[in-house]
Amino acid sequence: MAGGIRLVAAFEHAGTARILVHGLKYRGLTAYADLVVATVSPQVPRLPVVPIPRAWTRQIRYGIDPAREIARRLAVALDAPFLEVLRPPLHSRRRAGGDHTRPAPSFLAKQTIGGRFILVDDVVTTGATVRSAGESLGIDGLALVVAANVADRCLVS
Repeated sequence: MAGGIRLVAAFEHAGTARILVHGLKYRGLTAYADLVVATVSPQVPRLPVVPIPRAWTRQIRYGIDPAREIARRLAVALDAPFLEVLRPPLHSRRRAGGDHTRPAPSFLAKQTIGGRFILVDDVVTTGATVRSAGESLGIDGLALVVAANVADRCLVS
């Protein structure tokens, strides 16, 4: 993306924050989404909020889309539109903590949205998923990304 990506993360993906985000992702413990929003909302402008969706097979298996949970709460906190404009892939191989040489999931945009907006993901590790989502939406300028956790090897800034 020509303008790059500005990343605002609530926490580093380590220690207690890692345990809490796993509780959100795999056990549906949504209180962590509230903590993330309380932490990041003062740092971001009032823009439409777009979640980066979890693959359908993972949503079905775990009963939750963590980025959607965070994004919905962030939109309320910012009094901003919540836009579900990315179609999740049917299946995506696990990437978190795994082999990041595999390609990021691909997303299809249900519609194009003009102007600036906030992309939301639960964990940003290398930034590949964020880039894939952004490219599918046609971002050619600065993108703002909000994440619950960011890994120390994140390649976006």
